[in-house]
Order: sequence, then structure tokens, then C-alpha cells
Amino acid sequence: MIHGDIAPGFEAVHDAFERGQSDDPGGAQLCVYQGGSLVVDLWTGSDPETGDAIDGDSLFVLWSTTKGMVAIIAALLIEQGQLDPDAPVSLVWPEFGVGGKDQATVAHLLSHAAGLPFFPSGAGIQSGDLPNWALCTETLAAAEPLWLPGTASWYHPFTFGYLNGEVIRRVAGKTLSELFAERVAAPLGVDFWVGGLPTAREPDVTHRTLMSPPPATGPAELWSQHGVDLSDPVVRELLEEVQSIPDMVEFLNTAEAHRMEFGGAGGIASARSVAKVYAATIGEIDSVQLLSPTTLDLVTRPRTLGLGPVPQLAAVPNQQHAEFGLGFWLGSQFPSGRFATGGTFGHPGAGGNIAFAHPASNTAVAYTCTGMWSDTSGPDPRMGWAEALADLAGA
Repeated sequence: MIHGDIAPGFEAVHDAFERGQSDDPGGAQLCVYQGGSLVVDLWTGSDPETGDAIDGDSLFVLWSTTKGMVAIIAALLIEQGQLDPDAPVSLVWPEFGVGGKDQATVAHLLSHAAGLPFFPSGAGIQSGDLPNWALCTETLAAAEPLWLPGTASWYHPFTFGYLNGEVIRRVAGKTLSELFAERVAAPLGVDFWVGGLPTAREPDVTHRTLMSPPPATGPAELWSQHGVDLSDPVVRELLEEVQSIPDMVEFLNTAEAHRMEFGGAGGIASARSVAKVYAATIGEIDSVQLLSPTTLDLVTRPRTLGLGPVPQLAAVPNQQHAEFGLGFWLGSQFPSGRFATGGTFGHPGAGGNIAFAHPASNTAVAYTCTGMWSDTSGPDPRMGWAEALADLAGA
């Protein structure tokens, strides 16, 4: 059963959400702001582990949707003159400027072009080490990049938060979670944490579970089919690290993970909160507008146009996730390509979380879910609401 409210004219979105969730054994939320008003606020289902009913205030682990919040914090610092995206990282983090990283810029870190998509395999970083901020940032500072920063772009799934969070901490003197609480969550009055979840709120966090089989063909098999030399040192490193933290789903369901500083994947919020934050980046919500049009233009300008994937993998199709601005995923987050134009920016999260703003229609969207879809043989069947919403938004 679908719960919540919609504004007149959004019935097709409600119906598509209902159809998409009909076979989902867990639960989900969908929230949309348009023109500064809340027009869709829907939820359904239950926590697959506890059986507790989900409501509009239930909290979800956002995975990489969190990266969009890191981008917003960076944008706020850029707007206030505290952070220069084109400055070398070593100006604010001297220890980082070794091993061929002396010319790496803040923009390279934000746009997944730093050459550090994973922790070096020799460092032995596992999920239990991730709460150790000092260990993780010191390891990355000492590491040699897999490519010259700024010459290729490859998604940085877990290192993104540490790389950008450490730069932000050094220029602002506060952690990601502190800055987000002060400059975003408190002004907007949202239940949203980028790390540091209070212990009292732990019972409100839903559990994420795998709901589809993983791809039958692993990266080694796929890459070899396209002539990639699997003995190449960079390829070996990528292969080892792609699967080096296999228990992340389980780990990100723990209270320890919900409390830690992470940045790349550890945000916790409801769809209501995520959509409201994005709405405040493109307009005024409750007397709060997070970013000026000038700053928004700067941070959503493509930074990876012309950059290929890791050179060793150039022959493999679909190795680039998306075009990136300064931390934001640009364009469509859907296989159908809906919302590809109109200045769309935001960030998806593994398994189905979606969040973005579409400035052309003054629309902000968030979808949260407990089930993690990983079947690459076809589209996620829950996403029909995106087609209906895109029709209404002219996207």
C-alpha cells in the first residue's frame, strides 16, 4: 500500500511508484519538490530485517548519494572564498603532495580524476578500518596515483569522502558532518547526517539488503574479452581493489558505520530531507537558498569532458559512470536517459537511491529504498516513476 500525498496533476507519478514497488519485498520513499513546493511525498513497505513499517520520516543509508552532499559543502566553501577548486591539494594538505600528486588539484579530487579510486591494496584497508579517519587519509596522502591526476576519470567509490573531506577539514577547521549539520541540516530543519548519527536515532535507520543477483560476469572476465592485459600492474590493482571490501552492505547497516565520518557513502536521511536539500540549491526553501546562481554554474560545469577512463581500459565500453562537475554527477541517473538535459545535477547511490535537481523545471527529487538492485541485465523495475515525472517536467 502506498502512503503519503501528491499535488493535483502528479497522479501518474503516484501510480508508477505503486507499480514499481509492487514486487519489492522491502520499502521505499519518493519525494519531489517543484517550484519550491512539495508536490510528491510517498512511501511504502517495511524494513526487510525488522519488519517495521516505513513512514515518511524513516531514515535510509544513502550510499553514494552522500557524495552530492559533500559536493554541496565544497560549493558552500567555494562560494565563501575558503576553497579554490583549481589550487593544488598540497597547498592545504602538504603531506598529499608526494608520489606524483604534487600538481593534483581540489577539482581533480572532486571530479574523480585524482588517480586514487581505491586504497592501495598493500595497505590492507578493510571495512573495519574505515572509521579510522587518520589511517585512511594518511594512507591516501602517501599513495602513488594509478594515473597522473587530471588525465583520466574513474569513479572513486570509497576514497572520495576521505580525499575531499580532509581538504575540507583543513580549510574550514571542521569535519564534513559538523559543516553539514551547521550549514545545511540545521538551516533547513532536516533529519540528515553525513556521519555522526546520534545514538538515539539508530532505531530509525532502515536496513539495506541485496534484492537481485550480482552480475554473472566479473570485471576480469569482461575486461579480458576486450583485450585488456590482466597482468598490467594498474589493472591488477584495480581488479584486487574492486572486490577488496566485499562486506560493505553488511557494514553500512551497523551502528558503527552510521556514526563514523566517511563522506563517500555513509549519509543517512529520508527522501524528504534529501529532496529538500536539493530544492534549496536551485531556489529558496523556508527562506534558505544554499547556493547562488553563479556558484551553481561553476560547480555544475563539466570537469571530465574529454577525459577518458583509465588508459589500460580504453577498449572496454561503459567504464565511465558519468560526466562530473565539482563533486556532482551531471545529467541522467537513469538507463532511459530521462532528465539528461536541463542542467540536471545530483548523485545516485548503489542499488537504487536517486537524488538530483533539474533546474530547467525547478524540480528536486529523491528516492530511497531498502532493496539494492544489482541485476545489470535490465533496468531497475522500480524506476517507472521517473518516466512519469519526466513527462510532467518536460525532461
